[in-house]
Amino acid sequence: MQHDRIFDGLAQRFQRSIYDDPRGAIRLAILQDDLQALVVNTPPLRILDAGGGLGQMAIWLAEQGHRVVLAEPSGEMLQRAAATIVDAGVQDSIQLLPLSVQELAANDCGSFDLITFHAVLEWMAQPRAGLAELLSHLKPGGWLSLMFFNHHSTVMRRLIAGDLETVRQGNIASDGQRGLAPISPLKPDEVLSWLAPMGLELHTWSGVRCFYDYMYRDVRKTAKLDEVLPLERQYSQQEPWRSLARYQHMLCRKLTTNAE
Repeated sequence: MQHDRIFDGLAQRFQRSIYDDPRGAIRLAILQDDLQALVVNTPPLRILDAGGGLGQMAIWLAEQGHRVVLAEPSGEMLQRAAATIVDAGVQDSIQLLPLSVQELAANDCGSFDLITFHAVLEWMAQPRAGLAELLSHLKPGGWLSLMFFNHHSTVMRRLIAGDLETVRQGNIASDGQRGLAPISPLKPDEVLSWLAPMGLELHTWSGVRCFYDYMYRDVRKTAKLDEVLPLERQYSQQEPWRSLARYQHMLCRKLTTNAE
């Protein structure tokens, strides 16, 4: 039986592969663009950063004046997040909890105005059930910022690499033993079909890294972020680029009455 993937033992690799790389800068920029109107120069919100990893998003939200609960099941990731949060000087605005999504309910964390759930869904053995459980902590009228790893992007990368047999066999998901390869990459249309039954209304949908990950490796090494990022922003909400992006970001509002 497959279990959720937790990042103990991989925190340093995660840091190097994501946030010490232009990929992390692009990812944060698109997310912050989409959340700007909701969290910048607005009254303080109570926010849950579920699976908040190394704390980059929690720090940015705290810097905007919000109260953040960062829940992360990996002790190693949480320890690194704590140090980074102190360095940023926002430790009084961020509460750290060593909890998974499934463990939140038993710890009476209360409800939240905004939940950020970024690059976690694809590491869950049962992503739809996990998302539904998480939404029980979101206030009616509250917001969900959901970013997940795109199945279509993985297929495209394998096709470009000539790994045709893997695509033919449909073996796109990881078995959880290959480092940072997700166990449950998701199709955008599949996740979109979940929203209304879960009582969510889509507000903004963006692709995160629409083309950067497809650039030739040697080209990526010399590409300048200040030239790449404006084009990533330009294409982030345009088809077909959006649906091929490495990640999908969907900003949704919870209806005051659930559709189910």
